[in-house]
Amino acid sequence: MPPAASLDAVPDEVLVATVLERLECHQALCALNMTSRRFKALTGDEKRWEELFRQRWGDLRLLQRRAAELAGGFKRLYASKAVTDKTAAPWTRPCPEEVRASVEALCRRTAGPGQQVAVVFLVDGSGSVNAEEFEAMLSFVTDATAQLRAAVEDCQVAVVQFSNDVRVECPLGPADPEALQKTTRDMVRMNGGTNVSVAVAKAGQLLKRDAAPGAMRHVVLLTDGRVDSYQAHEARQVADQLADEQRHVSLFAYGVGRGVDRAELLHIIGGPPTCAAVANGVAAAAAANAAAAAVTAAAAAAAGPAAPTAAPAVAAATGGEAEGKGEGSAPASGAYLGLSAWGVDPEDRYLALCVRDEAPW
Repeated sequence: MPPAASLDAVPDEVLVATVLERLECHQALCALNMTSRRFKALTGDEKRWEELFRQRWGDLRLLQRRAAELAGGFKRLYASKAVTDKTAAPWTRPCPEEVRASVEALCRRTAGPGQQVAVVFLVDGSGSVNAEEFEAMLSFVTDATAQLRAAVEDCQVAVVQFSNDVRVECPLGPADPEALQKTTRDMVRMNGGTNVSVAVAKAGQLLKRDAAPGAMRHVVLLTDGRVDSYQAHEARQVADQLADEQRHVSLFAYGVGRGVDRAELLHIIGGPPTCAAVANGVAAAAAANAAAAAVTAAAAAAAGPAAPTAAPAVAAATGGEAEGKGEGSAPASGAYLGLSAWGVDPEDRYLALCVRDEAPW
């Protein structure tokens, strides 16, 4: 082992290549972190912890990147998620920062801070969900409502339990975390089947009747997603109809239970189109929007800084809306947004809230 003075003369990039890049796990990285100030600085590199996070938990989505910001970096997010995994085993649960990042999406608005936010929580009370899983759903509903109320001044919340049929446990009204906690404490599981389509249809009725005309509308589906392909297709059709009939609508799904059918949930809340013609139309619309945006930018640059800049056609996919689009009007041709007001990918509107990889009771 060279003396300390000799080690101090070794460039950082050499130490990284010969020592850090040969470490195979985060435990070794943490142990090296404790040996000296220099190694502490080198092992704190965010890119390295981001890659370790990716290796352990898979590709990063928007949700994980936002969670890293909330945690103060990927190193801290890695530690938080590792602790959560150890505590929750054999269940899979999100760490606190991931939950916060997910609920933040329910607070987003397209028309400024004065816009109302209306959220309908659809809670699965079917026979494939047991008491522990049902309680996990209700706990999320109350915690999310508290976070929503703290972030949004004008926030409306409703809770609908569904099985073969639906039961409105809390009508759409001003968010009151304490009253909602009492309501959820008194809820009794309905048991029976899992009729997601009737639940989404009820959410649409509540939003159309009780939400402000220009409100953001969020439907939050909490379920194990265990439905057959016909039921999933029907639920998707109802969700599509809701997004066509009302403005500012987004659907979210939280997987809860044993053997959660993640694929069906992604399909229901807006998975990729299964028809080749539809998929090609979406791709063509995206290409046209990108080309229009490029032309607009080039024209603005040529005209100089004083020239007015037209709104790009791609605005619809990023949360902007065309002027004059009224309540109940259909989206423009090709402007399929995957049941999201901002065109957010379904993967970023799904979270495994309380999942175990085994068959239900």
